[in-house]
Order: sequence, then structure tokens, then C-alpha cells
Amino acid sequence: MVYNRVAGDSRVIKTAQAALNAGYSATIVGVTSATSVERAEIEGVPVVLVPNPSGSLGKLGLWGHEQHDDLRLLMGFYVRRAIPEILDLNPDIIHSHDMIGLKIGAAAKHALLASGHDIPWVHDLHEFVAGLEGNARSVTYKPICLGWEREYLILPDKLTTVSDLLASKLVRRYCLKEAPQVTYNVPVAGAFSSTGRDVRSALDLPSGTPLAVFVGGATPLRGCDTIVDACAQVEGLHLVFVSQGKYVEEMKSRAQRMGMSGRFHTHPYVPSDQVSSFIRSADLGIHGLVHYGNAQVALPNKMFEYLHADLPMVLSDVESMKAFIDEYGVGATFEAGNVTSCADAIRTVLSKRESFRSRIDAGLKLRYCWERQEEKIQEIYDHLLKERRDEVAVERRKAAAQWEVNESASLDSAFSCRLAEVMRRAQIQQEKAAKIARPLQALNNAAPMSKTQTKSSVGTFMNIAKNEGLLHAFRRGITRVFG
Repeated sequence: MVYNRVAGDSRVIKTAQAALNAGYSATIVGVTSATSVERAEIEGVPVVLVPNPSGSLGKLGLWGHEQHDDLRLLMGFYVRRAIPEILDLNPDIIHSHDMIGLKIGAAAKHALLASGHDIPWVHDLHEFVAGLEGNARSVTYKPICLGWEREYLILPDKLTTVSDLLASKLVRRYCLKEAPQVTYNVPVAGAFSSTGRDVRSALDLPSGTPLAVFVGGATPLRGCDTIVDACAQVEGLHLVFVSQGKYVEEMKSRAQRMGMSGRFHTHPYVPSDQVSSFIRSADLGIHGLVHYGNAQVALPNKMFEYLHADLPMVLSDVESMKAFIDEYGVGATFEAGNVTSCADAIRTVLSKRESFRSRIDAGLKLRYCWERQEEKIQEIYDHLLKERRDEVAVERRKAAAQWEVNESASLDSAFSCRLAEVMRRAQIQQEKAAKIARPLQALNNAAPMSKTQTKSSVGTFMNIAKNEGLLHAFRRGITRVFG
């Protein structure tokens, strides 16, 4: 269970494939922008996509305005549609993903208990929610998702997450009895090909030309500006972003301003299972996460894609990435956000790349490959499904059913309150518009006045508008009437 469109979420898809490879049947429940439930197959996994309620809420003015959006409303109405689909699947185990998916997992667990089914629940924590920063959505979602973690994180039978540091932080923060099992965001080793298409050929660069590669989504929090500026300082170095989007275009313009337009390249995304094979002909992989809470615990998948491509790395000194480089010696780190430090690290890796590359051995790749993570997931499923579970007591069923009643009542109450707020805001706007329209209409319809009369009337109405906090709108109206 995950609150996204599933396509492109390699971690969720590979987790479901792990279940299929172990002989289980598996279905992913996700989200669609369509108005009805969609059933499909993505990378060999059956999916059920439940309509996103944001469109319906948006028509009522309850979504699409970040300062007023309420994630609890969105998830409440999504869960109402998703739970019947989950119950129809009659699962033996449920596995929820990411910070929003925790709410879906809790709702599914209670619904199953209320129907007399006590089945195991696994939850996978993708982010350090307390350390999220950046866009407005993160700021809006953060307090709500932290509340869900405080309420629900002790309920799953097993927790998994993406790094050892995040696991330890979660134990301390929520007093967990057991640390989450770490399953790394790593490539499938068996998917690597040394004969397929590669980035150097795609860019038509000769083999002796030094080439640094950045893969994945490009954002300011990933230090892309530092990377571009640093590469501009390294003579002869070419840089390619295997990425796409508006921000990549901004980096292209930045590279031109830095005088490296002929050395900066872009290439669209390639399928996740082909990334390491595609970038294998570069000289180094680079990543520049800046310092903030979630970044400190991150072990991004691009790190491991570089590893499986035999590329030495240049990484910023956020905690988990620096610890990885310090332990295995497969590259160099630089002070996050420091262009000179980054350029120096690039020069170090280029001058010693064969030495760094020699430390990327088969054993290291085996430890950090998806095949090993798949074994961990299968072990979790096998263990939980072998546990004997007693019949659900009547008291537990009643408690779970009451939880659902309370959730539904809370949702209905929140919906009514937020809708009333929207209606009040609309009414205020209408009243403001009417206050502007009446004097303007009077001015427009009045008999021709002398210049002195006109000036006096406009001044009177302007004072009224000023008192109502409508001066700016009134001036726009005056301009439309009198030019």
C-alpha cells in the first residue's frame, strides 16, 4: 500500500516482486487521477489504483491552496475508497510504505481486525519525517505525519527502513523495542550489462575525456548548483545530468553562465534497472546533498547505482554518506555547499580513480545489491506468516470497529468545519467585491461631472475603500473606469 501512482516507485515495486519471487501472490494498492478504480499490471505486479480525492476536494475549495490544504481530509476520503478494495483482496499480510502510507496501513489493520482477521502488518519508513525540509508540501505534511508516527508506529509487527542511522534515530525517538530492519535502496545486481548502451556513447564523448555523472531528480536540496559550479572549475571535465525537468534546465543555464556550456550535458531518465549499466563509462559519480535532517540519514539509491557501475564517488559530507565513504574508501567527500571543496574532491578522485575503483569489489556489491534485500523481505514474510495467531477476540473486534467509527466521525466533522471556512472566505470575497462594485458602478453611471466634482467623489470613495482594506482593488477599478 502506497500513496502514489506506483509506476516509477522502484522500491515499492521491487518489494512486491520479492513476494512474487518467494511464491506469494502480491498486489500493490496505489493512487490514480481517474475517477474510478483502475486495475493494471506494472512490471509484472498486479496493481489496484484508487481515485485520488484531491480533485473532488479541489472543486469544493478544500485542496489546491497549500496554506489551507489538510492532509487528514485527503487521506480520510482516500481511505474510505481504498479499504473496501484492500478487504476484497483478503490479504494474509499487509505492507505499507512511506510516511503517508502509515495512515493507510493503520486503517487497513483496524478494518481487518473489525472483520475478524488479525494478520501481520509490515511498514517501510522511507524518510526521516522529523528532518524534512524544502517545499511547502513538506512543511504542511510534516506535523500531521509526525502525529501519525507517534500514534501508529508501535502497531506494525515489523518495521523496515532505508539506513542504519535512520533506524537508530527512530528507536530513540519513539522508544521502539526493536530497531527497524534496514533494506537498502540498491540495484538488482543481475540486471547489470557491460554490453548495452552507455552514457559516453550517447554523448559522443571520446574515452579520454573526463566525465562526471549525476543521476536522479535534481533539486536545490541535492546541491546541484554546487556540483555545476565545482565542475566548471575543473579543467576539461564534462558533467552530465541523467535527469530531466525545469530545474535541470536551470542548471543548464547556470553552466552556460559559468562558461562550461560545451561541457555540460543532459540525458533523459533511463529505466531504473538500467541506470548502472548506462553510466558505467563515466569516470565518477557525484551527489551533493546539503545539510538538513533527512539528508543526514540518507543513503540514496544513486550512491549504489554508482557502486554497481564501478564508479568512484564524490559525495557531500552529510553523515550517512560520509560514513560510507570513510568505511569503504570508494571515493572522496566534500563540505556540502562549498564549491572549492567539491572541486578539490573531484580532482582527487580523478587523479586516483583506479585506486578508488579497485576497492569496489564483488563482495561490496553483493552486500549492497537488491537480491540481498529481497532475502531480508522474504525472511520477514516467512517468519510473520508462520506465527500462530489466535482468533480475534470479540473485544478486539469491537475496539477496532469503534476506532473506525471514531475516524469516520472525525473526518465528517473536519470536512464540515473546513467547508464552512471555505464558504466564509468566499462570502468575504463576495462582500469585498460588492463594496468595490457599488461605488464604481455609481461613478460609471453618474451624469457627467465637472473635474472638481469627479475628484471629490473619487476621493470620498477611496477613503471608504481604504477603511475596508480594499484600496489596491479600488485603484484597479478606478483605472478600468477612467483609464
